Amino acid sequence: MLDAETRFLLDLMDKAVANGRPRLETLPYKEGRTGVDKMSEDSEADPPEVASVGDGEFEGPRGLITFRAYRPHGAPAGPLPTLIYYHGGGFVIGNIATHDSTCRRLANKSRCQVISIDYRLAPEHPFPAPIDDGIAAFRHIRDNAASFGVDPTRLAVGGDSAGGQMAAVVCQTCRDAGEAMPAFQMLIYPATDSSKESGSRKSFAEGYFLSKALMDWFWKAYVPAGTDLADLRLSPLLAKDLAGLPPAFVLTAGYDPLRDEGRAYADRLIDAGVKTTYVNYPGTIHGFFSLTRFLKQGIKANDEAAAVLAAHFGQTSC
Repeated sequence: MLDAETRFLLDLMDKAVANGRPRLETLPYKEGRTGVDKMSEDSEADPPEVASVGDGEFEGPRGLITFRAYRPHGAPAGPLPTLIYYHGGGFVIGNIATHDSTCRRLANKSRCQVISIDYRLAPEHPFPAPIDDGIAAFRHIRDNAASFGVDPTRLAVGGDSAGGQMAAVVCQTCRDAGEAMPAFQMLIYPATDSSKESGSRKSFAEGYFLSKALMDWFWKAYVPAGTDLADLRLSPLLAKDLAGLPPAFVLTAGYDPLRDEGRAYADRLIDAGVKTTYVNYPGTIHGFFSLTRFLKQGIKANDEAAAVLAAHFGQTSC
């Protein structure tokens, strides 16, 4: 059953549409992005203070990649355990501003630095451009750890939805290339299988915020016609072997179309011997992790994810 806060939020969204607000999937991409990104910023809880925030950029595969780094309150001087965070948004919407409050909370609660990545977006930059940026960002920060204030032995990746997929792909790519991997992966309702429709994609196709129509809108912008849907950069769940990947935290939502593939990825990690913490929030929806102004479950999930990250790196969460 949907929890009361989630039901109330969904009803508010339905009333807004009934009163004339267009659905995102009916809008041109640039217009939709502008409106939804502002709404996403406003849907996060008030941003908590952190010790410092700094924006920067470095060279990516096709131009500059922008980032924002958050050092937590009480952080000692010197290198810190660090989470590289990739925002969600179907590879079409979202940016470092839409997830600012979430990254601040993760930093403070985990006592880790968080570096949020502003990767390229479709339709201007379709697959695999966003993934290429995500991989390049990890490699650049890993290989220049000192200049980012990063402890290179305690460098994690994470993200929500599209960002969760990106984090999973970064781990697989580094493992398969025989190079230094992230030490931990935080996968928040990740999209892991683009090759088929899971049961949850069918069951929650309409009425639970992330609809089939909206996913199709993202997909049309992101994936060029004729692309192999079994490509592991689109469907990391299809990898033949997940052994040897970093320890993981995988979170899903009960009424999320992506629930089943997130759970399936966690199960495969566990079966492969990867230390994995899996948690499902049964009464809520896709996006709740950053809808923290409206959903207390989102705050709880932020704190749980941060606590698992802190424990893995030997930090004391607050």
